Amino acid sequence: MLNKMKIVLAGTIAAASLVSGAANAATQTANAEAEILTPVALSAVTDLDFGLIAGDADGGTVELPVLSNTRTCTGVICVGTAARASFQVTQASQSQVVALSVPTTGVALTGPGANMPVSLALSSSSITFDSNALETVFIGGTLTVGANQAAGVYSTTFNVTADYQ
Repeated sequence: MLNKMKIVLAGTIAAASLVSGAANAATQTANAEAEILTPVALSAVTDLDFGLIAGDADGGTVELPVLSNTRTCTGVICVGTAARASFQVTQASQSQVVALSVPTTGVALTGPGANMPVSLALSSSSITFDSNALETVFIGGTLTVGANQAAGVYSTTFNVTADYQ
């Protein structure tokens, strides 16, 4: 019985030495930091304008590319000039990448007749901000003109979003 007590006592001492580690503890200091970026700001330069359009019984499309103000009219007659939209990121943290987006669905010009869907396109989905050389980003798109579209002015608004990438 004395041997059993010695074994239990030895086991208890061994277990206690494993739990007690204060004599071997170490402490190290770590740094923590955060950098707050300048809020992104956008400035509209020009609005998207598909121009004057003469519809017909079949309808058609007006495509205004992001690379120029030269539109392509299919099934309808376009008169005068058109203009793609343009804007600039005017405020952000220097050299930071800013992602840009416009709605890909759900945009339509509304007016006296049926709504006319618009498919929007961006000239660039991201830029690297440089306050010394603001980059202009263009928005074009394709307007679908309905058959026998009612005459009148059609318009809408859409959001352009810029955020850090």
